[in-house]
Amino acid sequence: MFSDLDEQMMRLAIAEARAAESAGEVPVGAIILAPDGETILGRGQNRVLRDSDPTAHAEIVAMREAGRTLSNYRLLTPVGKGCTLYVTLEPCAMCASAILHARIERLVYAADDPKAGACGTVLEVMNHPRLNHRAEIRAGLLSEECSRMLSNFFLVRRGKQPLDPHPIDTEDSLLTRSNDGGSDDDEEKMVREG
Repeated sequence: MFSDLDEQMMRLAIAEARAAESAGEVPVGAIILAPDGETILGRGQNRVLRDSDPTAHAEIVAMREAGRTLSNYRLLTPVGKGCTLYVTLEPCAMCASAILHARIERLVYAADDPKAGACGTVLEVMNHPRLNHRAEIRAGLLSEECSRMLSNFFLVRRGKQPLDPHPIDTEDSLLTRSNDGGSDDDEEKMVREG
């Protein structure tokens, strides 16, 4: 269902999400790939806080860059082939509408968004039967990794311990956990109590 190229592009989107997180933004990242499967036309990460812009979601930021790259608001090549958008979280209604308007040919996203997802989780904006554009949608690529990243971000924001630390923090976390006598039961309790 997913190719090696799909995974490579989603890993680039995850890198964008991590950069957003480092800047204090919700960790969502996006990449727009040209139909040639080689050219990245746009990169995006959440910038709503940094730009004081409620529309600066990762997908929108990436589409704006791709539009400038192509000199066209329709993200199509001169021969009419569409692009692929990779994003770490299911697009919201605003982003789904923009994806359709831009004529993205293929959407690949990682984690479902149970609060605002517009690709079927909460709303069905993408490929709604009354709209005039359809995109191929593939969901679930690296979803566990992206879901953990988002969950950890919000847990830390609320002053709680992350469920699963970032890979660079894993060794320190394991040392701390073994030194403080923490147990798997404590982690399970934290997951249940959220």
